[in-house]
Amino acid sequence: MLLLEEKFTVYPKNEKTNMSFPFEVAEEAKALKFTFSYSPKVLTDNERAKRLIEENIKNDAGEYADEYPSWQEFLPLKNLITLSVDDPFTYRGCAHRQAEHMEHIISESFASPGFNKGKVQSGQWKAVLNLHGIVTEKVDCHLKIEAGDFLE
Repeated sequence: MLLLEEKFTVYPKNEKTNMSFPFEVAEEAKALKFTFSYSPKVLTDNERAKRLIEENIKNDAGEYADEYPSWQEFLPLKNLITLSVDDPFTYRGCAHRQAEHMEHIISESFASPGFNKGKVQSGQWKAVLNLHGIVTEKVDCHLKIEAGDFLE
């Protein structure tokens, strides 16, 4: 059963923010499946990459910026968006991985790495996307949350 499906775009101005997606589990379910993908993963524009890297080194290193290696040493720059989940009562875990496509399952007997297994109770749950780094001009995202029996 489809509980939530969202397609949206994020931009560099959204970097270092969280996007919350509340969804309702109407009745106790066997399992929840979270499918999330985003694109592009890698920044291919070297001029943009050079500018971003040099700006960040200057801002972060200040007077020590000249001690850093060449900007090319930091390539490739990648977008990074991760997923966290809360059930109606507590934090259920996170998937802070580099993949641009991920699928995670939470059930009473099984949970994908990074998540806590436990009863899939009815009530308001929340999927949170953590926008750690947005280096391309835009990132297209797709989040899908389903309830069902995904372990058979």
